[in-house]
Amino acid sequence: MSAKGKETAKQEIHKTLNLCNFCTRKIGISFIDEYETAVIWKLWIQLWFIGSAIVLFLKLSGQVNYVVNKLVTSSSIEDFVASLHIVGYDTMSFGKLLTIWWMRNVFRKLLTELEDLWPISDQDKDATDIKNEKLSRLRIIQFWYAFWNIFGVWLYNLTPIVIYVYHKIQGAPAHLGYIWHLSYPFDKTLPVYHELAFVFECYAGTVSVWSMLGSDIFFMNMASHISMLLRLLQLKIRRLATEDTKSKIKSVDCYDDIVGVIEIHQRLITYGKDLEDAFSVVFLINVLLSSVNICCVVFNILLDPWMAMSNKFFLGAALTQVGILCWYADDIFTSSSGVANAVYESGWYNSNIRCQRALMILMQRSQKPLYFTAYKFRSITMSTYSSILTSSYSYFTLLYTMYRSD
Repeated sequence: MSAKGKETAKQEIHKTLNLCNFCTRKIGISFIDEYETAVIWKLWIQLWFIGSAIVLFLKLSGQVNYVVNKLVTSSSIEDFVASLHIVGYDTMSFGKLLTIWWMRNVFRKLLTELEDLWPISDQDKDATDIKNEKLSRLRIIQFWYAFWNIFGVWLYNLTPIVIYVYHKIQGAPAHLGYIWHLSYPFDKTLPVYHELAFVFECYAGTVSVWSMLGSDIFFMNMASHISMLLRLLQLKIRRLATEDTKSKIKSVDCYDDIVGVIEIHQRLITYGKDLEDAFSVVFLINVLLSSVNICCVVFNILLDPWMAMSNKFFLGAALTQVGILCWYADDIFTSSSGVANAVYESGWYNSNIRCQRALMILMQRSQKPLYFTAYKFRSITMSTYSSILTSSYSYFTLLYTMYRSD
């Protein structure tokens, strides 16, 4: 690819990452920005990230301490479960924050490699339609996913204020509560400490959402791009040995084209495996915690009418979050499986023996599809999403039965 073509590809790829970059900047990370070389600027970026990580760690630690204390000192199920789903969400957010920081150089390298594979020509209408469809769908899903999460966290942040104002209007005793269930090393009910705790919880909740969105939207982008490239590869394969069918040629030599297709296929497989290695731990955390999060928030919706609206948005965000990850992982699985079908649908019967043997090798390799795993324990597809929902319902029925029996 020419230097001009690479620059065009780079601009188009970065444009798809604008929302991801907006979120990651809030926690001091960027995969596409060219940072200044000044030492002060580098130090400021590092301090910003360290501050975000510390805030999220303190929030998570306070929640875990609160839950453990309730488990030890209270026999009430509702007290123990009240903030368990938030603990799960923050655990995932903290894990994703560390992942995107630890893998930041790997992600930058993947984006650079993607420039060589990116389609920039608009001469092929079918290929352009596939590209435009994928990018359009990605933009819509990104926007609504980010909106849902951001709106949800601000519902949590504003709920104590709304309750306080409502009680004031009604003439009832009013007290500004807290957003999350956290344990502090000081008496948070004292003046000044109360306000500081409330501001900390507002900011920490927002950092948690930025971390979640930054990681998830980056994965959505990369998975969508890999799926698009696999579909474009299928289009190329279907056209092999078909251009000369009208001239009755029965021994078309398209070996060089087949070699080119195989090279692209191998690069996409390697590319997908690198992305899978980067996100496998994140997937494991998602699979382990999503069922518990969904179960606990449904239980809280039934018990706490004041927080029901916020919890409903959390439920929607939890279902959407794990659903989108499973859907994009399944999309890659389906697209890579379709390569074998594309070989069969090509004009292989018009090609010579040498080409047919090469196509046979390509078909055999593509029958082992590309897929993502939860740290190699299980593959991530839409069936994984179904099993998570089934597990959530089982946990909820058990929890609700225990609650009713008390």
